Amino acid sequence: MGFRCTDIEICCCSATAHTELARSPVGWDELRMKAKVYLPGAVEVDHWAAQDCMTLDGLPYIGRYASSTAQCYVITGFQKWGMTGAMTAAQLITDQIIGQENPASVWFRLSRCMLHPQLFRNLGETTLHFLWPTKKRCTHLGCALHWNAAERTWDCACHGSRFDTDGTVLENPSTKPLPE
Repeated sequence: MGFRCTDIEICCCSATAHTELARSPVGWDELRMKAKVYLPGAVEVDHWAAQDCMTLDGLPYIGRYASSTAQCYVITGFQKWGMTGAMTAAQLITDQIIGQENPASVWFRLSRCMLHPQLFRNLGETTLHFLWPTKKRCTHLGCALHWNAAERTWDCACHGSRFDTDGTVLENPSTKPLPE
């Protein structure tokens, strides 16, 4: 549990490893119970969940998107540590823009080797999502959608697309709504 404060509000934060873990209202209840212990008298104004990009090797992607797109940079995959990693990312991107060599950039480049055990676990899980019998399919690549009771959304475990109850896209990579 983490805290982020402004002048008048406190945001209680909790992290989970995957959207699968956030599907149950139990996660919200646990956070609310902890908030009552540490912040007696506090009033909940709102709650939400976020799905972060998780890279195969656990390191963020920071750098130029491709050699053919000199003005396009990527900063993603912080695994819930975006506020902390933002300073590192800012320094690496700044160095790339001004043409200064930064020895740390090799660890975060987008073209690094992705032959990692997690790749094969993801491949197996994705294959199951393609084969799983279900009526609801993601409009991105056709993976099975699962109902997220806590958020009241249809979630795709393959790439993180999310849809509301009417099928409207809430989070990409999917750009098309669900068919009726």
